Amino acid sequence: MKARLLAAAALMFAAGGCATSEEFAERGGHLGRLTSERLERFESERAFRQYLYDAQRETRRQGGWWAGRLPQESRVARSRRQVLGPFEEEEIVVTGTRLVRQDFEAISPITTVGAEQLELTATLTTDSLLSELPQSITNNQERAVDEGDIVKRIGPYLIVLQDGRLFTVNLMPDGRPGLRLVDRENVYRDTHESDWIDEMLVYGRRILVTGYSYQLGATEISIFVMSDDGQLTREGVYYISSNDYYDSDNYATRIVGNNLVFYTPISLRGIDPDMPVRWPLVRRWLRDDEREAVLTDGEQMFDAEDIYRPIQETTNPTVYTVSICPLGATTRGDELNCRSTAFVAPGDRTIYVSPEHVYVWAAASQWEDRQGEDRCETAEDPTSVRAAATLYQVPLFGGDLRAMRTEGMPPNQFAMAAAEGEFRALVQDMCEGTELTYFHAPLGVFRRDRPAFADPRRYVSAPSLETDDFEVRFTEDYVVYGARSDWGTSPPNANETLGPARVVALPTHNPAQPVALQTSHEVIRMERLGNDMVLTGYRDRRGLNISRLDLSARPRVADTFVLEGRFETEGRSHAFNAMLEEDGSGAIGLPTAAYDEDTRRYPWESEDSDVTYLTFDARGQFSFAGVLERGANADPSYECEVSCVDWYGNARPIFTGGRVFALTGAHLVEGEMRDRRIVETRRVDLTAQR
Repeated sequence: MKARLLAAAALMFAAGGCATSEEFAERGGHLGRLTSERLERFESERAFRQYLYDAQRETRRQGGWWAGRLPQESRVARSRRQVLGPFEEEEIVVTGTRLVRQDFEAISPITTVGAEQLELTATLTTDSLLSELPQSITNNQERAVDEGDIVKRIGPYLIVLQDGRLFTVNLMPDGRPGLRLVDRENVYRDTHESDWIDEMLVYGRRILVTGYSYQLGATEISIFVMSDDGQLTREGVYYISSNDYYDSDNYATRIVGNNLVFYTPISLRGIDPDMPVRWPLVRRWLRDDEREAVLTDGEQMFDAEDIYRPIQETTNPTVYTVSICPLGATTRGDELNCRSTAFVAPGDRTIYVSPEHVYVWAAASQWEDRQGEDRCETAEDPTSVRAAATLYQVPLFGGDLRAMRTEGMPPNQFAMAAAEGEFRALVQDMCEGTELTYFHAPLGVFRRDRPAFADPRRYVSAPSLETDDFEVRFTEDYVVYGARSDWGTSPPNANETLGPARVVALPTHNPAQPVALQTSHEVIRMERLGNDMVLTGYRDRRGLNISRLDLSARPRVADTFVLEGRFETEGRSHAFNAMLEEDGSGAIGLPTAAYDEDTRRYPWESEDSDVTYLTFDARGQFSFAGVLERGANADPSYECEVSCVDWYGNARPIFTGGRVFALTGAHLVEGEMRDRRIVETRRVDLTAQR
């Protein structure tokens, strides 16, 4: 299972009179007595703090590494270090950061549905935009669920998020196709901010930008409004108490209908239960003074009586908060009124969002209980480790939290799907990651009172790939998964050969009849192309292999194309995009670079990529269409000030309105297909002086 990068700040408490550890010690017990068989909330704050005390005591008994390690200092000093709430600057301590180091795990490839052809309009009216659903150019996992990205579209404008800034580019200046840089606005307000500004969504003419502030220990949502002529105005900024939400392959925000959906994890490790809780808030920014941001008193997200007790044993408890915020009624000066669902679960999790629900699959990590020891090796009964998982279901449009007890863990969000009235997942064994199971159960199995294990018949043994590193995607009729050599995405060394790789297409309507295939290369990316799949990977140093998996009849590899002398430079799902015509032909694009002395590229290096395009015919046969090349360096007068690491990448292929674009670093480039070859027609430098 791929590791996740989650830089954690602490959940914190305020000083004051309260129950002491001696009083809490009168109760307590083993982990099994710290869980509930039912989905029920804590009765009071005291009950919540009692749970924290008992969990920490049990962790110490088991030799856990985190419990009971509070700093040896006065209670007042400790409380000032542990506040999560009003965000006064003197009460904030940064306890984690997004590490930049040589052994950092490379962003792993992920995939989604191919982009739809959307018509550009040369006019932009408030009424039409505010009433329509977001028009996404993003390679989303679900068609009706838009995901946060670095490029979005509003009418004839593309909006680009880079370097903590928003750029608007008019695709129809003077009513004719072209490219014109219109506006550039900083999302950050101070060059000294310790913020990471990551992803954006659009709703009507509003632009919602998500970031994380280590100074305030909170998720930051900045809202801008765009005028008819593409000018940007800051409408509001909101801070939501949380740890850093960052995930190396998932996205923090979604828009479903008129709802902003996001999750905020809050770790409970090492919290002092002697102190009363200052509960998480959603607060609106008012102004900045000389020392700190001035915020409203805000709205409390939840308190103890809103949090569901854990129904699964864990010595690493985390409060997961899924927040759903209606956007239609929000105007300048409003609070961001959100409906939040909070529950305690183990720290290892995978989040998936369908058009109707948010799903959180939570499990205890193999290394959770004992310092330096593997639970799978030390457990007297390894089957108890394998079964330690829970799948939570949070409704998007009202209703109670529901759950189902499960076994194993999906490797990422793309190993899950909700379709045709059932929940589906490809699951790894918690101890033996090469052992795979296809899980499918009716949505009615989720319970809001006493969650139970799904019927064992809902688990179907799936062919192993003999590796725990693989890519997986769902289509309408299949779940497809293919082997990779390791977690990285770099090409092999000279004289090194990878592959062939095993690929399995498992029919969701008949999972007992999987089809085993073989590609000539490993699989580092798997993307949906209509109801087929595109797979990328390497066999040798020759170049990137790109295969088309035809799933229209009996699954088969329709074609494999070798991109000579080039390697893939980004792994996130949004770095891939496609255009699919009615006859089955089309084009795909993805970021690449030519081989050089160092072909390994990490996200913090922020180098620009070229964008390579392939066309394919109705039979699925690929042809090289060419490259839209990266531009020269940024304008000499341009300086990045905040959020200068491209954790989400900086290159995107874009198909929209019958036109083809490439974002590559500081440049937005347009190309035109002429005789099935891409030819650059124009470009704009986002960093140029206006």
